[in-house]
Amino acid sequence: MSNEKVARFNKQRHVVGLKQTIKSLDQDQVTSLIIAEDVEVYLLTDVLCRINHKQIPIDYFESKKALGEYVGINVDATVVALLK
Repeated sequence: MSNEKVARFNKQRHVVGLKQTIKSLDQDQVTSLIIAEDVEVYLLTDVLCRINHKQIPIDYFESKKALGEYVGINVDATVVALLK
């Protein structure tokens, strides 16, 4: 992830985790997603189905552990949704 994207992330509202991301997608609040590269695909099927016809960009992060640390939680994070 580039430094520009990191700076933009720090200023933007976001939610962490599959359930919160799905809830935000259903409410049409998501502008982009950050997904850990080591997530099992079957966990993301609901998220990917919901963004199938939307123009939501996806960035990838090196691991669930690193993504969790990046967003400031002490557990692994599979997905982070940046909100409008």
